[in-house]
Amino acid sequence: MQIDLSNRKSSLTQFLAGGVLALSLFSTLAFGGMLLQGAERLELDKQDVSNFVENGRGESAELSKIVEKLVGQEGTWPLDEAPEELEEPMDEGEEPSSPLPYPTEFNSLGGEIVRKTYSYTETSTTVTLSGGGMLRNSTNFDTETLLKEASKNVEFSIEIDSDEPQVLIIHTHTTESYEPYARDAYDDSFNSRTTDLDKSVVAVGDAITEALEAAGISTIHDTELYDYPNYTGAYDRSSEAIEAYLERYPSIKIVIDVHRDAIESDGIRYAPICEIDGKTAAQVMIIVGCLNVPNYRYNLRFASALQSKLETDYPGLTRPILFTERNYNQELTHASILIEVGSSANSIEEAVYAGELVGMGLSELLFGYGG
Repeated sequence: MQIDLSNRKSSLTQFLAGGVLALSLFSTLAFGGMLLQGAERLELDKQDVSNFVENGRGESAELSKIVEKLVGQEGTWPLDEAPEELEEPMDEGEEPSSPLPYPTEFNSLGGEIVRKTYSYTETSTTVTLSGGGMLRNSTNFDTETLLKEASKNVEFSIEIDSDEPQVLIIHTHTTESYEPYARDAYDDSFNSRTTDLDKSVVAVGDAITEALEAAGISTIHDTELYDYPNYTGAYDRSSEAIEAYLERYPSIKIVIDVHRDAIESDGIRYAPICEIDGKTAAQVMIIVGCLNVPNYRYNLRFASALQSKLETDYPGLTRPILFTERNYNQELTHASILIEVGSSANSIEEAVYAGELVGMGLSELLFGYGG
């Protein structure tokens, strides 16, 4: 998964250039009026803008606050640029990938890695959940309606210490990998994919599985390579596997597809991080799809309960739930979610630690659903 943030840099350049021109051609009142009118659209603090206007030309501190909101220096992430996992259709003409070993040596020629904690403020489409954490609605669904659904109880129970599996953890993009350690630059010859599973999202799945099993919650961890040697059609292949598991083990209530992000712009890669108990963890984002998922509301209830649990126990660990018009095989159960753990710029240690936290939070949550 890749997103392009180049528009952000362009928008900032245009803003600064326009601001200088506006200050030179118009009165402070006129410029302040434009800022006030645009404050809500740009998600600026209206008090910052008011201070700028009331102080005449404005103290530099007020203008700095406004600019920081646009640049993101306060740790915010533009909500309209939040990453979305892509579902690649089958490409019959795709050439199979060559072997993907994890490098034994890394250069630092690819560009800078920026490590920061992303935080969010409420908007009309990004709202706080009643139990904690946030939900971002990127669909045409009414946000208030989604909030009401998110506040409802899940409609399944878990058997603790059962011989029958209750949870399935799978990786549609199994070869997604991480940096070997926290670095300031990345290797331009490494595409952040590997079949060495102890360096990929599989290691994160191992951490989640270990926590669940330790709590007496029987879990299957599928480590099959669904995106190798062919990448396209991975969701079709993982869908077939999930359906087979559900047919063989109707006891499975929860399906979690674990991925990692890839956030890059102008040669810079971003690693979302947070500090939990004095140790650095990769930030986590839960994604719920509603495209051809008639019972999406059940997945949303489970995702919201987990989001609130994680954010309550480990403040800063999560980014808002992304509710989106995609599928991700989430029509198959009433508790199917996708979790993005960090990005390609995070270290494997940070990602695995985040997996441990997710596993512990999920275990405690599921204990409450014990039947």
